[in-house]
Amino acid sequence: MTPAGPERSPGARVAVAAGLLALAGALAVTTATGHRPLPAAAFEFGTARSFQGLVVADPYPSLLVPRGAVASRYLLVGPGKSGADELVAGAVGGPARLRGSLAFRDGQVAVQVEPGSVVPLNETARGADPPEELGVVDLQGEIVGAKCHLGVMNPGSGIVHRDCARLCLLGGVPPLLAVRLEDGRAEGVFLTGPRGEAVGAAVAGLAGVPVKVRGRLVRKGPAAFVRVDPRSIRRLR
Repeated sequence: MTPAGPERSPGARVAVAAGLLALAGALAVTTATGHRPLPAAAFEFGTARSFQGLVVADPYPSLLVPRGAVASRYLLVGPGKSGADELVAGAVGGPARLRGSLAFRDGQVAVQVEPGSVVPLNETARGADPPEELGVVDLQGEIVGAKCHLGVMNPGSGIVHRDCARLCLLGGVPPLLAVRLEDGRAEGVFLTGPRGEAVGAAVAGLAGVPVKVRGRLVRKGPAAFVRVDPRSIRRLR
């Protein structure tokens, strides 16, 4: 199969910040606070593009599009405050073509999938890269809904966005822990349960406030996941 990405996708030209992954053993992050310029985030509302790649749900639906040695990961979400689990259920584990609107922020990309547009393909696709265990880390940040945070809303975080984030997480949108590295770069880390399971609803009550998380950091291609017991997450204020 020759995967095809969007014709002029900004996500194809940017990579997820690698510092978080490379420094797992001595990771230091700070909660994003204070008045900062709005991030370089965007949502192509009303513009549908065609995407093609391997559909995975590990545990959150994503499209893996090979670009050189490492596949780009496009998080898949549904319209409104919903995830894409039902939209891609018949295509998980194989190659597919779909249409959707692109959202992106800080090198991370999401696609809002058009209902009914997902078409499984009878082709061979390169499998997902095996996960890489990077050890136990302590992270501080804010739990946000991935859809809004990755460009659908800007800034898509903070107390003013808390109710929206909570509803998104209850609706199946994947949770991200938004952290800021000491050098000022931003990073969104996917939150999962101890065994890598989805935990959106379990952490919805903590959306929009500073929290501290201790868990096992896992890399899947360019994306970072932290496996944590939701009951162990602590509010910082």
